[in-house]
Amino acid sequence: MQVAHIPVFRAWVPEWLARLVIFAILLTSLLGFGLYSGNAESAIGYYGMEPTDVLYSIVLLYAAGVGFFGLDYRIVKNLSPRKYILAGIALNFITYAVCFYTKHIGVFMVCRFGQGIACALLCSVVLNLIFPRLHVTRSRAIGYTVFYGGLQTSLPIAAIYCTTMLHYFDFQWLFYGLCVMMVPTLLLVLVTMNAHARFHKKVPLYQVDWMGYLFYAVFCCVFGFVCVYGQQLNWLDSPLILILSGTGSVILVLFVVRELSIKRPLFDLKVFKYPFVTIGFFLLIAFYVFKGTNSLAYTHIQIALGVDPLHLIPVWIANIAGIVLAMFVTARFVLKGRSLVGIIITGFVVLGGFYVYMLNFVSVTGTTGQFILPMMMHGAACGILFVPIVFFTVSAAPQKFAYNVSMLGIFFRFVGFCLSVGINNYLQLYSRCVVREKLRESLNEMNPHLGQTVSRIQEGYSVFGNDPHTGSGGTSAYFDQLVRTQIITRSIRDYYDVMLVGLVVLMLVILMMAGIRYLLINNDAVIHKDNG
Repeated sequence: MQVAHIPVFRAWVPEWLARLVIFAILLTSLLGFGLYSGNAESAIGYYGMEPTDVLYSIVLLYAAGVGFFGLDYRIVKNLSPRKYILAGIALNFITYAVCFYTKHIGVFMVCRFGQGIACALLCSVVLNLIFPRLHVTRSRAIGYTVFYGGLQTSLPIAAIYCTTMLHYFDFQWLFYGLCVMMVPTLLLVLVTMNAHARFHKKVPLYQVDWMGYLFYAVFCCVFGFVCVYGQQLNWLDSPLILILSGTGSVILVLFVVRELSIKRPLFDLKVFKYPFVTIGFFLLIAFYVFKGTNSLAYTHIQIALGVDPLHLIPVWIANIAGIVLAMFVTARFVLKGRSLVGIIITGFVVLGGFYVYMLNFVSVTGTTGQFILPMMMHGAACGILFVPIVFFTVSAAPQKFAYNVSMLGIFFRFVGFCLSVGINNYLQLYSRCVVREKLRESLNEMNPHLGQTVSRIQEGYSVFGNDPHTGSGGTSAYFDQLVRTQIITRSIRDYYDVMLVGLVVLMLVILMMAGIRYLLINNDAVIHKDNG
């Protein structure tokens, strides 16, 4: 519905170029999202942060994007698409330039929040550009596939970009490279898009729920902080976590009360009256919790196997290939009307296969090639699951609630992401403590294998002509590293064990709910037939 029939793209722009511009905008918006996910060590060294700080910077960007999506529906009706895109690119450019010149952690966090707003702004325009270009019967399936496929592949693409840049340049040049990459996108937008085209009739920014947005954004930031730092600060034993948990609960209550009482809320919370919408939100949370385990695979390859990040590129490419292939195959099944529950179960089965594979191959020895297949399986599972879960959730409510369901779906994906971080931190620390205690019990003079292992290490050092003092120190350091590697490897295996059990329980619950729904539908049909 473009106002005055002015097309978004100029008349001379061919379809392939329009699609290229849309893809460039999407890539520009999403690259910053995964900037530090695979290269946290470089950010830690550059800014002098802890690993949890880097992780919270990712959560903060996500929280900013989630919060801004609530306002976006109103703002996009006030500005033309080209102005909206230029505003997002300008915000990204400014924040990247500031990050290039500063090492202050507070400034960095503010910039990450700004990058989250820019990401949401540009993603909104991309969605509005994709859907009108598709046939009505295919727009949702293909549109969601393209957009969420870009979202899923952004993390490995960003990891490849960061790894390649850091191999040749210092850390701050990551931001310079991102600024340079935005220039072609900026030029394409200026040349190909009409300045006066609109998606909707211009609506003034009156009765916008700015206070609701403030509550919403602050709650997301607080919730993310508790999930990221909770384990490090010992959860509710920490006064800070206790205060923030109470503050977040109060803000959430105030937000819900406000949304139920005003005329034009950010979200219409009546969607929760539809039970299958709530189930869809639960599936989104569960999907992100189980999906987040792939980071442990990268941790194992880099730490336990000692693989340089540059040699992880084939693994990331395999993950991207799995996502892309699975999403487009799944989109075909959705278009043909296949059972969404059946597709979702299939996706979780593939994810379970990934867990089983990792349980068999996670060890202190191995090669990068062994992890190409499982990471492709993980990507395929994500590609199979994302679009059907979104479809299931959106289709569970009347069409008039579609926007609210979509926006709340983004929020619950954020909740799932934060919960996966909190669960990962807790289980990894717990598992490592358990494994460390078991190793401590076995590493004593009564264990015959201990002396043999230490002797072999000492022999290895003596071969190179080291003096006894140097050889003893090297043996001790190598043995400590060997123990740490064993602890990390065993804790990762234990984590996958827990996730596999949880995944099996989830699939049983889904099958039970699907069976109950089938019985209810059949009973209703029989009752209507008898009454007729």
